[in-house]
Order: sequence, then structure tokens, then C-alpha cells
Amino acid sequence: MRQSPSPARVGRLIAVLLLVAAAGCTREELRSFRGVTEGEVIRLAAPVAGNLSSLDVKRGATVTEGTKLFSQADAGEISAHADAAKRLDQIERAGGKQTATGTDEIETLKAEVAQAEWKLMLKSASAPVSGVVTETLYAKGDWVPAGAPVLSILPVNKIKISFEVPLAVAAHLQNGRAVTLVCAQCDHPIQAAIIYVSPFATSESSVGDAPELHYRVEARPDPKQAVLLKPGQSITVNL
Repeated sequence: MRQSPSPARVGRLIAVLLLVAAAGCTREELRSFRGVTEGEVIRLAAPVAGNLSSLDVKRGATVTEGTKLFSQADAGEISAHADAAKRLDQIERAGGKQTATGTDEIETLKAEVAQAEWKLMLKSASAPVSGVVTETLYAKGDWVPAGAPVLSILPVNKIKISFEVPLAVAAHLQNGRAVTLVCAQCDHPIQAAIIYVSPFATSESSVGDAPELHYRVEARPDPKQAVLLKPGQSITVNL
């Protein structure tokens, strides 16, 4: 007849199962960490003092390198450039280069067009990089002092997520490792890669009698998905 296991054996078996379950939970918890989005914004300032004649982007807009952002050029300057360019095109189409007088007029108009373009460029700004407009500080028609920031752009290649992990996890992380980012405002998970693992514990984790050391880790999101993130945003990082 088969004997029932002794109470001591049953107790040992339960203890083992509890340890296995606890280890599994610990491993699961170590796979997810809370992080925050960080970024290095670029502030674009008004090159000269004047009224903001146009503001071509809004806060939260995604822009590509070269996108026109704002201008302080007045209607007269814009009209002067358009008229000179139109007159130049008309003379060239009419074959003005065939006479000395026509050639001189073309050269004069080219100089006028170049000067008008220079003035417009001096009073306007375009996106130096692709990114997200994080703030606009003035509205169309506002007077803007020379050198005052008009708007800020967060370059997509500067967005990163920072989070902290315990030593047991940090010891196994390397640059280039793929991670997944999840946030409340994101419709889909965002792919990212680790770009930095600190060799030193954070100062906060070294306080106390028996501190648990934590290490700062940084991850860079995929550039195509980085535009979905904003600085200061709470992120869950899944390893």
C-alpha cells in the first residue's frame, strides 16, 4: 500500500515551491522599470528686433530639417523680393541677354533679388534639425526683441529615456541592447536601445545602513517613433 508523504516532506516541498514562485516574481519585476523622457531642446531666437509677421508652426508639431518656422519680414520686404524676382524672370524669358542693356538690367535685378533674399533670411528662421516643437513663446504680430527665443525644438536624435536598475540587472546590460518603452499616451510600444550604463551607483541609493545600489541607464528610442515622446513623460521600460 502506498504511503502518504510525511508532514515534514510536505512542508519542504511547499517551501521549495514558494521559493521558486518568489524567484519567478522577482525575475518578472526586474524586467520592468519606471523611467522618464529627457531631451536637449534647441531654442531659436529672433535675429533682429521686430514684429513677428508669421509663425508657421504650432506647439507639438513635428518638423523636418529646413522647415520654415517664423519670420519678422514685413509686407514691403516680401513684396520687394517677389517683384524683383518676377521682373528678372520676365526679362530672361524675353531674351534680355541678347543686348548689352538687357544684360546690365539682368545683373542689376539679380543683385536686387539677392539683397532682398538676404534681408528675408536675416529676419526668418528654419528648423536646423528634425524634431518636435515643444513651445512657442510669441504669437503672430507680437514685438520680439533681438535675441529673444521665439520657439523651442526637441531634436529626435536627442530624445532619451533614463531609468535606474539594481546592481544585479546593471551587471548584465550593455550598450545596444534592445528594450521596449510603454507609456500611457503611446498607442503602441516604442522600440529603443540602451546607450549608457553608469559604472557608478546613484548617490541616492548609497544612503542608509543597508542600501540597495541602483545604477542609471539611458536608452535612445527609434528616431521614427521618438516624435511620440515628450520631455518629462513617465515611461515604463521593459528589458
